[in-house]
This record gives sequence, structure tokens and C-alpha cells, in this order.
Amino acid sequence: MGLIIAIDAGGTKTDCVIGTTEGEILAKLVSGPANYQLVGADGVVQVIRELLHAVDGYWPHEKHGFEVMWIGIAGVDRPGEREQVGTALRNVGTAKKVVVDNDAIIALAGGTMGKPGIVVIAGTGSIAFGVNEEGKRARSGGWGYVLGDEGSAYYIGLKALNSVTRAEDGRGQPTLLSQAIFDHFSIDSVDGLVRLAYIDGFDRIDVADLSIIVAEAAEEGDETALRILEQAGAELGIAAGAVAKALGMEGVAFPCVTAGGVFKSGSKVTNALMRELAKVAPMSELVEPEFPPVAGAYFLGIRDLGHDIDENVAARARASLARIKPSASCLEGG
Repeated sequence: MGLIIAIDAGGTKTDCVIGTTEGEILAKLVSGPANYQLVGADGVVQVIRELLHAVDGYWPHEKHGFEVMWIGIAGVDRPGEREQVGTALRNVGTAKKVVVDNDAIIALAGGTMGKPGIVVIAGTGSIAFGVNEEGKRARSGGWGYVLGDEGSAYYIGLKALNSVTRAEDGRGQPTLLSQAIFDHFSIDSVDGLVRLAYIDGFDRIDVADLSIIVAEAAEEGDETALRILEQAGAELGIAAGAVAKALGMEGVAFPCVTAGGVFKSGSKVTNALMRELAKVAPMSELVEPEFPPVAGAYFLGIRDLGHDIDENVAARARASLARIKPSASCLEGG
């Protein structure tokens, strides 16, 4: 029986699972970050090579015959980038077939078990990505925090900072965000924000982290915070609608999968998202992913080998994923 290696190479960590075509997850491993835009092709390959070395110690590929290695990599968006990484990993010889793609496709597959649909990812950055029944792909957003990323945690944090300065000089209404952000940065005035922004320097994570404060203020009923979350959700819905149009999915039913920390803010975001998406694709349905992206890569590996993913396969994957704990240093079998 051949095995599948599935990898989610992200900006924070790299997840790996080994499983069978019947849905049984046999082992899980966690390694370091491997975002293509942050570490480059060499860095991605190094992280995955180290992970595969650990895998081979427990599951020698000469003995077990890995049929496919399916990898989703953050920041890999162009065919040339995928081929560059794929060629290097094929030379390792761990699997008969190596598939390299971006992290959006595996996030989608984690919510649809490899079937068509649209995924909206809203973490520090944001992007909408979809695949239709014919296998055609489209994306909207994902241009980074300077050029876009509307609806992301960074977008929410920046809107929060802007609301504080607007409240300070009378262009906006008073908001709980002002004192909450002052407390967060241990400052006592907008002047302190100015220094942080232009002298000490914010980075994008500093700004994105403020999205948590916005969610907390919204829970307390702050009108400004609620409006920011609604604006973020609307932007995400507009991006999803653009993907639906590009794929000709306006008149069909499909799942819209949500992924990323922004969706922890709740219904204010998701309601606005679906309100905008419904203007384009009224038969779409919001879906929270049951499986993590690495499982999405695993499901795509199963499909690549010509196997269907029915409820029995999903149930085995669900149970075995819950049973096995990942390790940063070794693999733990079931």
C-alpha cells in the first residue's frame, strides 16, 4: 500500500502528515517556517529537506513507497516558483510524484475535502482563491499590506489607528479603541502613537495585532470597532465575489470556506462577507473548515492518486488526526 506525504509550509510553521489513501493518518510532524516570500526557494527546500530526513528515519521511502508528496507553500503563487521548488524536492527522491502549489489551494481543500469552491483567507494578510468544477482557478487580493490585503488583520489594525487620530481631532466619534490602544502600547496620548509610527517604527505584525483589540471593543458595543469589522468583512466578500465572477460560479451552489484569525471576530465579519458575496453568487454557502490545511494537502494527494474522498475516508482522517499528536523532533505513530 502506497503512502502520501502532505505538507503545509507556512509563515509560522510547517506541518506534515503521512497517511494512506483510505484516510488513515499514521504520523504528524511540525517543523519551522517556510514562507517562500520570506525565506526564498533555498530556505523552503532546506526546511522541507530537514523534515523529510526526519520522516525517512521513521518511514523509509525505499521500504514503504511514498506515492505522492503534496505540498502547499505560503507565498508560492507563480508557476516558475512552484517548479523551482518542485524540481529541487523531486531530486530528493522521497516520493514517486511531487506536487507543489500555494497554501490557498490546501486551505480550500481543508474545507471542501478537495472539491471545488472558494476560500477566503484573512490573517495578517488576505486573499480569496477559488477552483470551479472544470478545474479553472482564480484569485483576488493577496497583494500585500502596501498594495492591498483589504479585510486582513493589518487592514483592521490600520483602520483602528486611523479611528484614534480621527477621534482626537474631531473628524470621528470617540471610541473605546483610543484608550485600549494607548494601554496596549503603554503610552498616554496620540503623540505617543506618532512616535511609534514614524520614529520607533511599527512593523506590520504590530499593526495586525491590534485587530484583537478591535474585536474586544466590538464585543463591548463600540460603534467604531463594529464598523471596522463590518468594513473588513465587506472587503473580503467583494474579493470572493470577484473570484466567483472570474470562475463563472454566479449561478451555482458552492462552499465559501473561511480561514484565518480575522474570522475569530465573529458574525460581524462573516455576515458582511456573505452579504457582498450573495450579490454575485446567491447560492454560495459559508463553511468553516473542519480540517486544517495540511489535511487539505493530504486530500489532494488522495485525489491525485485517483481515489475518491467519501465519508468513510473523511471519518478515518478525522479520528486519526485527533488521536495523533505532532512532534517538533520526531514522528509519533498511531
